[in-house]
Amino acid sequence: MTDYKTLIRETRVKKGISQGTLAKLVEVSQPFIAEIESGRKKPSLDVLIRICEALEIPMFGGKSKDE
Repeated sequence: MTDYKTLIRETRVKKGISQGTLAKLVEVSQPFIAEIESGRKKPSLDVLIRICEALEIPMFGGKSKDE
């Protein structure tokens, strides 16, 4: 089972989205996205929801739209 930080990073890279672009879509800073992906910070539920929406990934598992 993949943890959320790995899923976020792998999906972002697969879609060709930079940390900076994701940060703008989610309305947070790029360093905060980097800290989430490294596991140094945990996103709030609100931020996690916005990340999932921006990357088009399901919040509670299952298949994404691309799979």
